[in-house]
Amino acid sequence: MNWVLIIELLYIGILLTVCLRIIYDTRTSSKTLAYLLIAIFLPVAGMVFYFSFGINYRKRKLYNGKWLVDEDLLESLRSTIEKYTLTSSLAKQPELKQNRELASLLSRGLRSLPTRNNRVKVLVNGEEKFPELMDAIRKAEHHIHIEYYIFEDDEIGTQFAELLMEKARQGVQVRVIYDDFGSRAIRKKLVPRMREAGVKAFPFHRVIFLLLANRINYRNHRKIVVIDGKTAFTGGMNVSDNYVNKQGLPNSGAIRICALMVPEFIICNTYFFATGNFARGSKLNRMSFYFPLRPSKAAIP
Repeated sequence: MNWVLIIELLYIGILLTVCLRIIYDTRTSSKTLAYLLIAIFLPVAGMVFYFSFGINYRKRKLYNGKWLVDEDLLESLRSTIEKYTLTSSLAKQPELKQNRELASLLSRGLRSLPTRNNRVKVLVNGEEKFPELMDAIRKAEHHIHIEYYIFEDDEIGTQFAELLMEKARQGVQVRVIYDDFGSRAIRKKLVPRMREAGVKAFPFHRVIFLLLANRINYRNHRKIVVIDGKTAFTGGMNVSDNYVNKQGLPNSGAIRICALMVPEFIICNTYFFATGNFARGSKLNRMSFYFPLRPSKAAIP
């Protein structure tokens, strides 16, 4: 038996497996090529180098549990969404009858309900978004779910926090997920005040030493607000004065960006729950309260 040949074949098999893993796991083409060359031209040592420095074990440890929880959450909603889509009066609409397969694909793939008489309102910059957002929050009756990367302790941030505290005192369930790095300005003052008023505020991926947290990896960059499970805001704006052009000048330095207001946006609530379960370390219960499965009655303007 030619043991040398067997060892060579085993090595080639292992090398091919490692190369496939490099291609599958590495996100950038430059890093992929570099790791492939190292693994191929440095026998054994190249593979050891990749497994030592090429795999982000910290990220895997941090998020593996989250992925499982997210899948469990989405799976629990899927059957309800499909049943609602097929049995509601929407299924009798000619448009959906003609595009039944497409509607089914959207409900399964995107976990998004087809509804009618909806409208999407584009809010240009903070001058349009924040008044609409504040007004919608004032009308909240049951719950407010908020998720932001940057929540500043400035004029807009303070007004926003005061309104949330007011709604919490009125008995509305208010939950805020803030990124512990991006929203570090509110950690000492605003967060304790909100919690004291009844707002359930949770940090995403808690930062112990801010001075050492100089990278934005593994952060939560979502900007989501869901009110009573039927009105949602999303887009690129955080909670900050930087998005408001107070002087009304073309070169004021304010960040120019758009947001969306949507009457029914179940997927936003789904993402909030997924992030909330991860940030809190436990699941939110009685989810039917937060996912009102009903067609929108809003008229198209």
